Amino acid sequence: MNFARSFVAGLLLASVTSFADPATAQAAEGALDTFKARHNRVVQLTQEPDSDAKLQAEVDELLDYRALVETSLGGAIRYPNRCEPRCAEFEQLLTKLIRENYLKRLRTDKKYDLNYVGEDKRPLSTRVNTQIKHNKNGVEEMIEVVYVMHKVGDRWKVQDIVTEGVSLAKNYKFEFNKILRDQGIDELIRRLEAKLTELAKSDPPATVPAKTDLAKAK
Repeated sequence: MNFARSFVAGLLLASVTSFADPATAQAAEGALDTFKARHNRVVQLTQEPDSDAKLQAEVDELLDYRALVETSLGGAIRYPNRCEPRCAEFEQLLTKLIRENYLKRLRTDKKYDLNYVGEDKRPLSTRVNTQIKHNKNGVEEMIEVVYVMHKVGDRWKVQDIVTEGVSLAKNYKFEFNKILRDQGIDELIRRLEAKLTELAKSDPPATVPAKTDLAKAK
């Protein structure tokens, strides 16, 4: 399903009708309530002029880039050995790529109905289960999207997005492992830089498939 694949890498957020005070996100105790409040605020800001800085700040509060970066290289224990001596540069580039893809989708994609199914509490994380209702060529499609959230200090943040069973973090891991194995961290850095340049030039933004396609960034 093409829409589902683009959703994974583009980090698409669907619109909802009610908007919550962003302070609610700080006060909410559960992952589901926190996600709703933060998500609603992000969607609201996309409709306001001159809100770029505020929108980026809200997105940064919602997503745990560090968790995504570490998982993309095999987890917190393996991460330092796999990106040295350029770990800081790698983290900065991948964070920017995730953020820019996310913001591009928010600003350009059509609106979709987002339904909250509930939350599944687990020992190390809570999965916020949602369904995206999407109309394609007059046919209604329902896509299951799970936001995997965990506590960072006293705040809930998204550490992974699973769409139709496909994990964003695992897709990065699969693609990056091939590049690291064959050509090393320098080549992976180069591919990330090329992808960011491509993204900046795209108008309208190119649809990014489920895998990052860095192997094609020659």
